[in-house]
Amino acid sequence: MILAVAATEFEMSPLVQLLTVGGEKPASAWRTLIAGVGPVETTLRLTRYLEGCDVGIDCVVNFGVAGAYVSDLPDTGGNAGLLDLCLAEQESFGDFGICFADRIEAFDVQLGGAVVFPLDQELLSRAGEILTRRGQAYRRGNFVTVAAASASRQRGAMLAARFNGQCENMEGAAVARVCAEFSLPVLELRAISNLVLDRDLSCWQMAAACGRAAEAAALLIQELEKSS
Repeated sequence: MILAVAATEFEMSPLVQLLTVGGEKPASAWRTLIAGVGPVETTLRLTRYLEGCDVGIDCVVNFGVAGAYVSDLPDTGGNAGLLDLCLAEQESFGDFGICFADRIEAFDVQLGGAVVFPLDQELLSRAGEILTRRGQAYRRGNFVTVAAASASRQRGAMLAARFNGQCENMEGAAVARVCAEFSLPVLELRAISNLVLDRDLSCWQMAAACGRAAEAAALLIQELEKSS
């Protein structure tokens, strides 16, 4: 059974429409969870769901939108652009720690626990193969999860440099941490809704990014079902 997780109804609704046949959800090997915005709500809802789930969950597909960092770092493979599809190689809690004017330092791992979570490489490889076979372009990189969304290019550049980050979101590392506790593999994919610059909502493409992420997630869920 595949569990599809998104933060909001706005992100989840296009997926359900794509996977619904004849106006009814088919009896298939997937379920959905709207986990809420931010790491705390996500941790709570996902943990409660997994603890009370009446079927065995084999993997989690976490999808939605993200803001792409605008970075000059040489190892990022170029910046992601609006509506680009991105797959996560690892997730990190970006702003958990000690906040200075120009940087954030992590707590010692013995105090604060891990902040970096590598995602399942087998699922990542399978997703890449599926997307390539279906002619869907995508990027791979490190995702950064924040409790407070970056509203300036300066903060985005700082987080990109610290984690060699491609994009940021507000839930992914929480999903990764919970799933590690339940020994569940995670695939995370996001479409870029905005660039992390000085905040200007007029440049965002939220609805289109939600649709792009849902289309890719639906394709991957259907293909992963076939091979399970």
